[in-house]
Amino acid sequence: MALIKAKKQFGQNFLTNDAIKEKIVEVSQVDNEDVIEIGPGLGAITFILAKKVKSLTAFEIDRDLHQKLSDNLKQDNVEILLQDFLEFDFNQIKDKVKIVANIPYYITSDILFKLLRNYKKIKSATLMVQKEVSERLDAKPRTKEYSKLTVSVNYVCKVKKQFDVKKTNFNPIPKVDSAVITLEFKDSLPYDLEKFLHFVKLLFQFKRKTLFNNLIHTYNKEDILNALEKIEALPNVRSEELSLEQIENLFKELN
Repeated sequence: MALIKAKKQFGQNFLTNDAIKEKIVEVSQVDNEDVIEIGPGLGAITFILAKKVKSLTAFEIDRDLHQKLSDNLKQDNVEILLQDFLEFDFNQIKDKVKIVANIPYYITSDILFKLLRNYKKIKSATLMVQKEVSERLDAKPRTKEYSKLTVSVNYVCKVKKQFDVKKTNFNPIPKVDSAVITLEFKDSLPYDLEKFLHFVKLLFQFKRKTLFNNLIHTYNKEDILNALEKIEALPNVRSEELSLEQIENLFKELN
């Protein structure tokens, strides 16, 4: 098969540094487990994972890459699917899995929320993301990086920053540096996930507005003010000033 070039429409940037490939697998701590890889590409991580895992299911949306990887990797414990991971039904799997992925940056949020919504089926996810995204996931209240994504992910997961990856380790070279993170998924959550995610979306709907103004079309004025008082927040507080714990308590008071 002819040399395969990265395709812009799939956000492809192939990792070329062998040491980083090994390090990603090392920090994912996979060991004779069921693993899902999202976007294996040319198999930079796939070949290493295949030697360590019980089973590996890789989702590749690019027909050419799927064919090449299927031809080159024929181990019995590996399945290369020509399928969009975002369309995968996690109800098909019985046991919890680990996720490993160098995810296309243009669908990072979509993939993260897909994982959050299936937290009961996932042990951990070790992901290569834009460095900016890793900073958002680890952001503190009252910083510009603190956002809906920060709160949503930290509600479901414990976030661990592993290491940074310079853009020169990819071909073609992307515009930004990357980082590898691990999300450790919680076994249970205090409140209904979908309701909580919707609540967080309301809170951060308009960043220039106060929290009160973001909620007033959904909740009663007095209820909002009473809830803010109980979590020891001022009436004019903005959502990005509240910690995850305060947001959880606010949700509890209003629901």
